[in-house]
Amino acid sequence: MKKISVIVPIYNVEKYLRRCLDSLLAQTMKDFELILINDGSTDSSGSICREYQKKAPQLIKYYEKANGGLSDARNYGMRFATGEYLLFIDSDDYVETQMLENMYALTKNGSKKIVECNFVWEFKDFSKKDKGRAYNSLSEYLVKGRVVAWNKLYRRDWLFDTGVLFPYGKLYEDQVFFFETAAFLNNISEVASDFNYEVHYTQRSSSISYNETNRIIEIFWIYEDIIAFYKAKKIYARFEQELEYRFCRNLLGNVLLRKAIKIKDKNLRRRLLDQIWRKVHEWFPNWKRNCYLHKHDRVNYYLRALNRFWYQIFYFI
Repeated sequence: MKKISVIVPIYNVEKYLRRCLDSLLAQTMKDFELILINDGSTDSSGSICREYQKKAPQLIKYYEKANGGLSDARNYGMRFATGEYLLFIDSDDYVETQMLENMYALTKNGSKKIVECNFVWEFKDFSKKDKGRAYNSLSEYLVKGRVVAWNKLYRRDWLFDTGVLFPYGKLYEDQVFFFETAAFLNNISEVASDFNYEVHYTQRSSSISYNETNRIIEIFWIYEDIIAFYKAKKIYARFEQELEYRFCRNLLGNVLLRKAIKIKDKNLRRRLLDQIWRKVHEWFPNWKRNCYLHKHDRVNYYLRALNRFWYQIFYFI
């Protein structure tokens, strides 16, 4: 059995694919398998995959399927994984050469169910490091953990036992995967942190459009599903404060300030703003009393000051 199975979903990334594959083939750890899933690409991505498989047939498994989206490609790749741990890498990103070696060294002979690492956001004109932490509790992991899937090793047998998959046809698939896998952790000692900056995530620019509007609406469905999942496992009461804080902070902070107010159609923007406010108060009527809201933080200051009157100002920005 290989130590790690690296699953790379691929869809029309001919511009970035060689850089991604070269970084994986250059790993100092050699005891891993590379699973490439061509999710119905219409560019030269498929031929690039076949070229690399010929170079390293003992290392690379290559599969083609009809287009089903990122979640479907990741789930499909898990069927063929045989490694002790799984790693999901996006095909337009690249990694440091010691990533697998560094992260596997922290698994402690399989005692860790998740190992996460630091990473770098790669924008067109600049880079930004994303530094994590060592978590002291599961509560802190839910509040501070980075929800992306591509900076984590997952112990394969444990992950398969949970039954958690990436949600088919949904946006924000990483958020679902993060919160649902976290629900199966027994304690924080099962999570390890690699403080090296191992992944370079390519941040592609996108315009605020109808698709962005759909993304905002879909986050409501995603959060409803996560809340329902925690209630079904009978752990919602235990982690209600953490979920409340995380979701309110994202909806009233990131979604509102970075996305919703940038929508040019004023009527559409107003409807979305109303919907965000309604959903927050429907799910979390007492969110202003959240215990995490009183910690000293710029976003917390903003959230504590936010009320219906000030919120309505965003209608006219």
